[in-house]
Amino acid sequence: MKRNLKNNSGFTLLELLVSIALMGVIVVGLDQVLHTAISAYDNTKEKQELLIQARFALDRISLFIQESDSIVSPSDTGQEVIKVSERLLDTYNNTTRAYVSAGDGLLDADNNFNGRVNDDITTDPADYIIFDLDKTDASNWKLQEKTPDYSTCCTALLLADFAAPIVLCENVTAFSSSRLAANLVEIALTLTRGKSQVALKTRVRARLIE
Repeated sequence: MKRNLKNNSGFTLLELLVSIALMGVIVVGLDQVLHTAISAYDNTKEKQELLIQARFALDRISLFIQESDSIVSPSDTGQEVIKVSERLLDTYNNTTRAYVSAGDGLLDADNNFNGRVNDDITTDPADYIIFDLDKTDASNWKLQEKTPDYSTCCTALLLADFAAPIVLCENVTAFSSSRLAANLVEIALTLTRGKSQVALKTRVRARLIE
């Protein structure tokens, strides 16, 4: 009897090629899924970072508007600047004009140290804080804050004396403010970085203005 010398175990060349092709399709599919997942994560993380920046900027602006007793700007709709009287900060000694992190118990805007703010046009004139855009870098607008320079003596002649601007947020593509009523301001802010974008809008009422 003849022995069957043919080995029937293993794969044929065709089966091997088909297996390799299927494995390639699976690997490519998994790579696409992984790439999509990573891109989605990066996009979500970037949006979250932009959202934190935008909320911080709007919350800070809102605090100053709420405590203001004078809104110079906006006076209409769609303006890229907010200018209100500053009645919130307490970071300087009102007598010596020295920086004191814990403050001295008197608002910095109380220039005549009597516990009242903006009560005399000569000895206690209003100090203003400004929020506007720095468009120096056309590819990266910055929303900045300009506070009064309380390290110097404030008189009616020095109302334009401001400290160095502080950047509240970057990647700004739109910033506008509108006056809806004598004491009501609407603020809109849009931040964009790459494909990520966040747009926030809020309305703030100045409680000291009727």
